[in-house]
Amino acid sequence: MDQAEVCESSEHWLESRCGLSLSHLRSLCTTDTVSERGDGVSKQMHISSESLADFEEQLYMAIEMYHDHIKWLSQGNRKVFGLVNGSRVGVLVDTSDLNCSTERLADLQRELLTLIDEQLRFKKQLYLLSYGSEVSSLWDKPQDICPLRLRQCCAWVMQLRAGGGCDLLQALQRALTCSELDTLLIILGSRPDQTVDVICDVLTQTRMPCVHAVAYSCSSPAAIETVKQIAEVSGGRFHLFSAALGVVDSSTDVDLLWVEIKAARSVLTQIQSMRQGRLGDTAVTVDSEFSLESSQVSSGLDSLTLSDFSPVRSALSAPLCIQTTGPAPSSSSEWLKSHGLKAQKLDLYQLLARNAYSPQEMFVPVLGKTVSSTVHERVMVQFEWHDGTVKNLHVHLPSLQKYQKQLVGAVHLFERRVEWLNRTGSQQIWGTVCEQRVQVLLDMSGMNVHHQLHIQHAIRILLQEQLADKHSFNVFVFGSDVKSWQEKMVPSTHENLQAAWLWIQALECVGGRNTLAALRCALEEEEQEESSLTRGLYLLTTGMPDQHMVSVTAYVSERCSTTNLNLHVCLFTGEEDTAGCPTPRYTTRTQTARALSGLAHAGNGRFLWMTETGIVESDDISALIGEMETAVNFYQKCSELVDSLIQKGSDRGSGETSSPSIKPRAWTHKAQLPSRPTSLSLARLESRQKSRLAQNSLTWRPNSSKAVIPAADISTPARPPRSVDQRKTNVSQSVFFMEDGNLGVVFKKYPKPKSVRKTIATVKLPKHEDICSTKQWLKRFGIKNLKLDLHKLISGPECCHHNKLVPSVQKRVSAKYCDVFPSVQINGTVKHLHLTPGELKQYLSQTEKLVQRYGQRLEWLLTGSRRVFGSVLEKMVCVLLDVSGSMAPCLPELQKELTLLIWDQLHAGSVRFNMLAFSGEVRMWQPVLVQSTEELCVEAVQWLNQLSTHGASSTLQALQTACGFADAVGLYLITDGRCDSSHSRILTEIQTLRQEKDFKVHTIAVNCHDRACSEFLKSLAHKTGGRFHQAPENTDPALIRKLLSDSCSADPVLPKCEGDDLRRLSEEIEKLRLFQKQAKAFRETILESRNQKRT
Repeated sequence: MDQAEVCESSEHWLESRCGLSLSHLRSLCTTDTVSERGDGVSKQMHISSESLADFEEQLYMAIEMYHDHIKWLSQGNRKVFGLVNGSRVGVLVDTSDLNCSTERLADLQRELLTLIDEQLRFKKQLYLLSYGSEVSSLWDKPQDICPLRLRQCCAWVMQLRAGGGCDLLQALQRALTCSELDTLLIILGSRPDQTVDVICDVLTQTRMPCVHAVAYSCSSPAAIETVKQIAEVSGGRFHLFSAALGVVDSSTDVDLLWVEIKAARSVLTQIQSMRQGRLGDTAVTVDSEFSLESSQVSSGLDSLTLSDFSPVRSALSAPLCIQTTGPAPSSSSEWLKSHGLKAQKLDLYQLLARNAYSPQEMFVPVLGKTVSSTVHERVMVQFEWHDGTVKNLHVHLPSLQKYQKQLVGAVHLFERRVEWLNRTGSQQIWGTVCEQRVQVLLDMSGMNVHHQLHIQHAIRILLQEQLADKHSFNVFVFGSDVKSWQEKMVPSTHENLQAAWLWIQALECVGGRNTLAALRCALEEEEQEESSLTRGLYLLTTGMPDQHMVSVTAYVSERCSTTNLNLHVCLFTGEEDTAGCPTPRYTTRTQTARALSGLAHAGNGRFLWMTETGIVESDDISALIGEMETAVNFYQKCSELVDSLIQKGSDRGSGETSSPSIKPRAWTHKAQLPSRPTSLSLARLESRQKSRLAQNSLTWRPNSSKAVIPAADISTPARPPRSVDQRKTNVSQSVFFMEDGNLGVVFKKYPKPKSVRKTIATVKLPKHEDICSTKQWLKRFGIKNLKLDLHKLISGPECCHHNKLVPSVQKRVSAKYCDVFPSVQINGTVKHLHLTPGELKQYLSQTEKLVQRYGQRLEWLLTGSRRVFGSVLEKMVCVLLDVSGSMAPCLPELQKELTLLIWDQLHAGSVRFNMLAFSGEVRMWQPVLVQSTEELCVEAVQWLNQLSTHGASSTLQALQTACGFADAVGLYLITDGRCDSSHSRILTEIQTLRQEKDFKVHTIAVNCHDRACSEFLKSLAHKTGGRFHQAPENTDPALIRKLLSDSCSADPVLPKCEGDDLRRLSEEIEKLRLFQKQAKAFRETILESRNQKRT
C-alpha cells in the first residue's frame, strides 16, 4: 500500500471503490413490463450470463480486497492506535496511575515510540500533551517535524510517569487552544475524572478538529463509552485495542469494511436468486448467447473499476505472471526442526537440567531409618519435572529473565510465520508446496458450479507462485469422469504452466464427485526416472467423495505407505446453504473436514480448510500454535520459579532468623540435658542401646487372643494433654552420643511453613468434542474441576476479615492488617483480596480461554441433529417416534431432522439401532437392533418418509416394547408429552421395568407447550438416568459465538435453553462470566488501592 493511502480512512478509501451495488447490477439489465401473473411477477429482466459472471467475479475480488485492507489495518502500530489521519496532529496521552502503572508503563512507552516511528514522523506538525491530575505538554505550540523534534518526542515518551487521576476535560481544553491542529489523537487508558456527558457538552460547544479516540488496553465500560461518544459527537473515529488478547476489539475503520463485505455478500445472494430465475417480483432470464446489447453491457461493466492500482483488476483470462519462489519451502513440522524451541535450545527442562538435583534419601544406621535431605528448603526451589518427578533447583534469576526474553522473541518468530501462511496468496489455499514433483487434483463436479471462479483463481495463483521452480507437474480434473492435462508429468517451464492454465479455463463443472477414480489415476501414474525426488499430490475439493470414505482412506493409506508420496487435502467450503441439494451422507462442514483430515493424514500429508473469509483449520498453523503454547507454558513456569524464589527470600528474611531460639517442647519436662560422660566407648554405647531395648520390651501390647487392660503405672506421672495446636507445632528431637564424645541431635519433627495460598491454574482444554453428556463433560472441564472458582480462590484463611468486640471501648474493631488489603463482599461476607493484579490478569486470561471453549461446545451442541435431538451417547439405541394426531404439524420437519440424525450420529458413530412409531398401536421398523450400515440407513429413511399421523398416543406400550430389545439400551422418546395413560402410571410402570431391565429413557419434547407435559417428560428422563431435551427456538450458533467473543458487549444474554445439556452449559457460562466481571472489578480495586497509598 503506497504512502498516499496511509493517511486515508476507510470511509474515504471506500468512496473511490464503489460501483458494485445491486442498483449497478440492475443497470446492466434490460427490463420489460409484463401483465400480472398468478405468481406475483410483474416485470421481466434480461441479462447475459457473461455480464453476470463478470459482475460476480468483481464482487469476489472486492471482498478479497476488503479482507486485505482489514489485515493491513490490523498490522503493526495500526493495530494498537488505528490509522492516524491529518498532517497537523495533537497527541493526548493518558498518564493516570492506572494507565501508567508499573505493569503497563513499559508497554505504553514502547507502543508510543512505535507510533512515532511508523505514523507520526510523516506528519507536518506535532503537539504532544500528557494528562493525569495535571496537564503537561512538550511544547507551548505545535512544532514542525524534523529529526531533532522526533528525538525530543522519543525522550518525552520515555520520561512519562504516573500522575494521579485522569483529567481529560482539562487536556481537551488545552489542546483546543491550538487552532493550527487538524487532528486530535486521544489515547485513553482509564476512566476519566469527568462524566461522558460533561465532556461531550464541551465538544459540542467548541469548534473541533477531526478526533481519533483510542481506548488503549482498557476494560472499563465508562472509558470505552467515553471514547465512542467522543467520536460520535465530534464526527471522528474510535479504536478499541485489547493488549491482553493482542487484537482490535472494535474500530470505526474496520467496522465500515465489515459492513461493505456484508453488503457484497448480500449482492452475491441476489445473483444466485437471479440464476434461479427470479429477483423479488421480477422474473429474470439469463441469456447465454452474445448479442450486441450484451456486448455493450459487458463494456459498461468493464468501466466499473474497483481500484486503479489493485492487483486483482486483471481478469482471469490474462496470461500468467510467473514468480520465483526463492528459498526452498518447507512444511511447519520441518521448519520447526530448525527453528523450533528445541532447535534454538529454548527447552525449559534443557536449561534447568544443569542445576537440577533429585531429592536424596539415605539410611542412617545410628537412627535405624531413612532420612531425607532438607538442604533444599533453604537454598533451593522445588520444581515439577516433565516426567512427574520433583527436582531441587538452584535458580539463577538473571538467566531466567534472559530466557524469558528469548521465549518472547521465539513466539514473535512463530507469529510471523503464521502471518505469512495466512496472507492472501497460494499459501492461504494450498499451504506450502514442498515436493519437487507435483500433481494437482481439481474437484470440478456439478456441485461446484457456483465455486468455479474460486477454483480457477486458486489454481491460477498456484501456477504463478509455487510451481515455477519445481521439477515437474501435472493437473487432473474430475467430476464423474477423470481428465488429465498430460499423460505424464512434464517440466515446470513457463510455456507448460501457461498451457495448463489455458486448458483449465476451457473446463466446466459437471457430474458427480468421483474422488476415488481421480486418486487412482494420479497415484498409479507411471513412475518417472527421478524416483528419488519427493512427490506430492494436492487435492482441492469442496466436499465428500461419492464413494464410502473408509474405502478411499484405506486405498490411500496402502498406496502412500510403500512410495515416496504425500497426499495433501485442501478443502474449500462456502456458505452452508444446501437448499435444492440432495441430503449428503455427511451433512455438516465439520464432519466433512474431520473425514478429509483423516484422508490427508493417511496419505502422510497435511490438511487445510479454507472458506471465503479465511483459513478455518491448517495443520501447518496448528503445529506453530502448539509450539507457541509450549513457549507460553515455559514462560509461565519461569514466572512461577521467580515468584517462588522471591517468596523464599522474603520468608528467609522474616522467619529464619528466629528459628535458632525455638526450644523443643520434648525437653520441657526434664530438668536438664543428659550428663555428658568423660569417655564413651562402643561397648558403653551398645549397653545403652540394650537397656533401651529392654525397656521397650517391657511395654504392654494387647494380646491377640484376649484383650486385657493393664494396671495403671502410678510411678510415672501422666503428662497433661496437649491441644491440637500444640501437637501441630511440636518440635521433636532425638539426642545421642557420638564416638568422639560429642552430643548429637537429630530433629524428628519440626514445624514447616505450609502455604495455604491458592495459585491460578493453567487450563488444558481439548480441541475436539467428546461425545458425552454436559454433566460428564463438566466434571472434567468445569469451573470447579479446573480450580477457577473465584470465590474459592479468595476464601482462604488469609482472606478472612476479623472484626471483634472490644469491651473497653464498647465497639467492634477490625484487625490491624484489615487496612492493608482491599476488602470486597463475597456472598454477604467481607473478604480481603490477597491476589495480585498479575494473578487476576492471569485468571482473566485463563477464564477467557475457557469461555471460548464453552462457546465452541455450545455451538457444537446446536449444530446438526444435536440441535433437535441432543447427543446420542449409547452404542445401542431405539428411537421412539410419536405419530399421533397431535404431532401432525411437526411431522414433516421431524422426518427431515430424523434423516439427519441417522446419517449424522447413528451411521457416523456405528450405533446399533431400531425405530418405533407409535400412535394407537406400535409399529417396528425391524424386529431387533441392527447395525447402522449404509444400506440399512437408506431403508430407515425410506420407512420414516412413509409415516403419517393419526389416532391417540400409546406411550407406555411403546416404552414396554422398546425395553425388550436388549440391556443397556438407550431409548430416545420423541413426543409432545400427550399420552393416553396417566403420567403417574407411566412413571410407576417404568420404575417397575427398570428393576428387571437396564435402560435409560432420553426424552425429546417437540411441539410441547403444556407445562404439565413438559414436567412429565423431565421426570421420566431424570428417574431413568436419562436426559431431557427441547430444541431452543431461533438459536443461531454464529450469534452465540459472536456474543461470547465480543468482550465489549455489555452483559450479552444467552438464549434460554430448556434441555439438560444446553441448560447446564449455559449456566456454567453465565457463572464464569460473572467471575470474569468480578475479577475485573477486583483488579481495578487493587490498582486503585495501590495508587491511593502512593499518593
